[in-house]
Amino acid sequence: EVILPFLRKYSSLELHDTIKGKSLYMLGLYDYLSFHKYRRADSLLRKSLDLALKTNDHLLTGIVYNEIGVLNSITSVDYEKSIQFFLKAIEFYKKIDNNYKQIESYFNLTTNFIELTKFKEAIKAGNICIDLIKKETDVSYRPFYLRIYSHVADCYLKLNNHKKAEEYLKILEKRLVKSNPENKDLTFSWYHSTYANLNVFKSDYLSAIDHLKESINYLQKLNKKQVKKINDSYNRELTLEKKIRKEKEIIILEQRKILFLSFISIILLFVFVFVLIFFFKKHNEKKKYIVKLNNELNELIVHLKDNNLLLEERKKQIENLLKLNEQSLFSRILKISVYNDSIRKIIDEIDSYMDSSSSASAYLMKVRKKLKLLISEDELWSSFKIQFEKIRPEFFNKLKDVAPNLSVNDLKHCTYIVSNLKSKEVAQLINASPRSVETTRYRIKKKLGLEKDDSLYDLLSNF
Repeated sequence: EVILPFLRKYSSLELHDTIKGKSLYMLGLYDYLSFHKYRRADSLLRKSLDLALKTNDHLLTGIVYNEIGVLNSITSVDYEKSIQFFLKAIEFYKKIDNNYKQIESYFNLTTNFIELTKFKEAIKAGNICIDLIKKETDVSYRPFYLRIYSHVADCYLKLNNHKKAEEYLKILEKRLVKSNPENKDLTFSWYHSTYANLNVFKSDYLSAIDHLKESINYLQKLNKKQVKKINDSYNRELTLEKKIRKEKEIIILEQRKILFLSFISIILLFVFVFVLIFFFKKHNEKKKYIVKLNNELNELIVHLKDNNLLLEERKKQIENLLKLNEQSLFSRILKISVYNDSIRKIIDEIDSYMDSSSSASAYLMKVRKKLKLLISEDELWSSFKIQFEKIRPEFFNKLKDVAPNLSVNDLKHCTYIVSNLKSKEVAQLINASPRSVETTRYRIKKKLGLEKDDSLYDLLSNF
């Protein structure tokens, strides 16, 4: 129902010969198996054969030769001609070493030789078929192909070789036990029928009767199955006919709906045209208004561009001022650091004088205390921090969010780094060695979770 329309379509189209040949073969097979239209099936198969030979498709050629042979046996009962077709099929199967398909053709060859009462040729073909069945494990116990044993045994009976006939029947019996239980009623029937003939030749009529009864039982089972299949097929056809009727009714209703919808669509189309004309006029008016707005927008964009240039210039000025402020701040710190160093030296001289002279005056002690108050690191840092935050308001807050474990000394160094001061400049500023400055920077990197090659300046600049 589904595949057949496609096969007919492909067989009529200008497609590749291989696809067309296979489509014609399937159509021919369908015609003689389903419709029993043997003449049309033969015509389709021969067209398929021509295309298979043309494209050197050995498998398809062999299959078509085999099917033409079977069809010829059914229609003309010309077994000699059918044998030639089967031999041709075997010839092409051998070219591609397809044992499975050879089994089918040798089986057909054997049955045709039996019909011609050529029992020796039938035995020869049957034995080749049996040898091929033994090689192909997936077909060695299939009931249909196991019938070949029964055919060969029957041929030996016709040639009065009872011993050989019995030998083949025993092999068949063993294989039937191991084979698939489904679809072997006919094979069992042939087996018992052949055994009955063997018992008749042996004059064992009671056993022959028993085997004939078994043969009839299996035929009756097969007949019941065939009747059931026919009934199922008839019911399926009735269901299909009802389905087709319903589909026709649905198609008619659909067509009526389509006509009605087409009429409505035409009316709507006219309405749409009138509406379109109306909106077209409106659109022209809007278009003029949009052009006017567009011109105003262009003027505004030019004005914004001019303003943007001014803003960029101001931004550069602000950045320059920030840099100057940072430089000024660190210049002041440097001066304060120099003053602090000088004050520390004076304090050290007073300390050394006081250590060497026990008669140091109380005045010197007061001077020393006042000088120490002048170089308070905490005050200096607080003052510097206030000035730095004016330049970079959120710097310390963002830095603390990233690394809350930074010390005051680390924070100072971060301000030096973000101000792009070199290690030597920082060393001079804080009165330390450049190596000590580098060590501090490395420690800050670790606290901030940076790798050795990462830029500390790039990270701090983002704050």
